[in-house]
Amino acid sequence: MPPAIYQSLLSQFLAQLASFFEQVAAPVEAPEKTSFGDVDIIVSEPKVLPFHPEQITTALNAKRTMSSHPLYSFAVPYPDLDGSFVQLDIQLCKAKDFDWEVFHKSHGDLWNLLGSSIRPFGLTANNVGLHLRIPEIERSDRKRALIFLTADPNTVLNFLQLDKESYWQTFNTVDDMFEFACSTRLFRAAAYVKHGLKANDRKRMVQRDLYRRFVDEFVPIRNTGSKDCDNDTELTRQEVFNEALIRFGKRDEFEARIKVWRKEREEVSHKQGTREWRKAEAIEAEAYANAWIDAMKSKARNTGQDV
Repeated sequence: MPPAIYQSLLSQFLAQLASFFEQVAAPVEAPEKTSFGDVDIIVSEPKVLPFHPEQITTALNAKRTMSSHPLYSFAVPYPDLDGSFVQLDIQLCKAKDFDWEVFHKSHGDLWNLLGSSIRPFGLTANNVGLHLRIPEIERSDRKRALIFLTADPNTVLNFLQLDKESYWQTFNTVDDMFEFACSTRLFRAAAYVKHGLKANDRKRMVQRDLYRRFVDEFVPIRNTGSKDCDNDTELTRQEVFNEALIRFGKRDEFEARIKVWRKEREEVSHKQGTREWRKAEAIEAEAYANAWIDAMKSKARNTGQDV
């Protein structure tokens, strides 16, 4: 649908849904969109419990509803076009997750770009919040390696040194969004060299046009003739790790987690050692038995007796 119709419907849907939920918002749109396929809105805290999507179906005059909690889709009549419909997708989330969901889903592919910058420094942003990865655990168990840091959007922007005012507005152009992605203190052009991309990033190169443009076109051109294209080049993963533990008050959690992990590793190593020792003993005993049998057979042959 054209941007003008999209904006009109978005304002209408936000107003209507505010009658049913305490928190209602739409993620900030990606720049330079000339058409929209559907309308996405995030909500939380239904005003009437239990929540029934049929209430919204009636209010929107929707002709069809599909429910797969926490996602609900409604086919709403397209303005002044009989027989055509606009798809409204509503995501119902917990109140504590609302701000992060809106934040993390804003600007389309922006967090795909930022993710490639923060990953080498041991940071991961997912649908829950910003996390710190423990290197020692990450090698064996990625999930257990995650330490939750925060789900507060502005705190994350401050930590990455990204401009808050710019984030909460639609970027005028795709290049403006690309420049914003490069403005984090953790940006390194080397993270976007095609032959060095991780498997997920290589997949994004195929599936996400903006990510491909950023890697193939924007970063190389931006860095041409510039020796200072990277930000805070002296910063290391260990320094970011230590800073995050202090800033987010996670030192005690890290020390407890690593203590448990190392104890488990010791126990596993001990069990493996015991198994190896028993295996070696069994092999030695079998070899001794085979040698004894061979010796007895040899003796029998020499004396003409059966073994």
